Amino acid sequence: MGLCFSSPSRSELNTSSLNRPQYSGKSSTFPHTATTSSAEKSQFSEITSGSFDGDGSVPLPSPGGQILERPNLKVFSFGDLKSATKSFKSDTLLGEGGFGKVYKGWLDEKTLTPARAGSGMVVAIKKLNPESTQGFQEWQSEVNFLGRLSHPNLVKLLGYCWDDDELLLVYEFLPRGSLENHLFRRNPNIEPLSWNTRIKIAIGAARGLAFLHTSEKQVIYRDFKASNILLDGNYNAKISDFGLAKFGPSGGDSHVTTRVMGTYGYAAPEYIATGHLYVKSDVYGFGVVLLEMMTGMRALDTKRPTGQQNLVEWVRPLLSNKRKLKTIMDAKIEGQYSLKAALQSAQLTLKCLESDPKHRPSMKEVLEALEGIDAIQDKSKNRNSHHPQHHNSHQSQLHSRQRVVQV
Repeated sequence: MGLCFSSPSRSELNTSSLNRPQYSGKSSTFPHTATTSSAEKSQFSEITSGSFDGDGSVPLPSPGGQILERPNLKVFSFGDLKSATKSFKSDTLLGEGGFGKVYKGWLDEKTLTPARAGSGMVVAIKKLNPESTQGFQEWQSEVNFLGRLSHPNLVKLLGYCWDDDELLLVYEFLPRGSLENHLFRRNPNIEPLSWNTRIKIAIGAARGLAFLHTSEKQVIYRDFKASNILLDGNYNAKISDFGLAKFGPSGGDSHVTTRVMGTYGYAAPEYIATGHLYVKSDVYGFGVVLLEMMTGMRALDTKRPTGQQNLVEWVRPLLSNKRKLKTIMDAKIEGQYSLKAALQSAQLTLKCLESDPKHRPSMKEVLEALEGIDAIQDKSKNRNSHHPQHHNSHQSQLHSRQRVVQV
């Protein structure tokens, strides 16, 4: 989940996130232990655990998305999830973040009861670290938001566990991992994302955000970044991690005022400066991720030379210059896109990164623009393989560093 931040020091920038709220690390500091009665816990379970229809199998999200009246989640016991992960053995560990560790588990597809490893349905189980800086409030936000939101481009939350001091969340498993891993992690077993696949991912993520923003009660995601975009087996994007999500303004207000939280490098400037959170604050974060996909570079990287460490500040002046644009495009996608598509992507990115939120496009407009860029690429797709990840791998190996793209 996202991290709270304020004015960062140099050392804090090295971790790409800013000051964290401080907890003592003792379980008694979390509301779900000493300060929450068993009656309150029971009431929470009753509110959040709608029954699974029919045989208990997981319902598919509606193509256009929907917001449920209340979460439709299964309440798991800690024992069930311990069994599903082979007692949280290290060989089931998928990753670790601010919330805690994420494990691979196996459940029966019909009943969602523990299954033998390698059989049934694979799920991702997130287990709160008692010393986590994020704690109960964001765990509860995840349940309340993602438990009610259903859309093909949002990760599906299947259920949760609240068992004494144990807090866990159970999600659908997405085998391709995060967009961040594909863009930035050097793994010889993972081919670089092709241009066409990057546009496909951007379109999917845009659909997810547009759904949130246009729902009856607008939802501001607040922590849009590459690590929160997960990919299924066909590279369809799904937005995950709703720990920082907020309902949008109401009663004619333009924004909500809230404590500044998020990830440095992605958060909108007006939000950092004032705590004013607009629906279009999400659009800024989307623009940062678009820039990462175009350049293959992180939003913040202290290993880059001075003046280039903040990607937006460094690259934004170059996006409107056709000649300079070529020099910043990711060399791993050289020759896979037309100059027209690159220019339109750059123009869209600039609009998303406008300093004034009023001048940024809506996510619906961003989605339409990306679909137009994808249509440009359709004309040249026949010259490439139909596999979304196919490209000239030999050519890619010749370019370990970024250079001018041939278009």
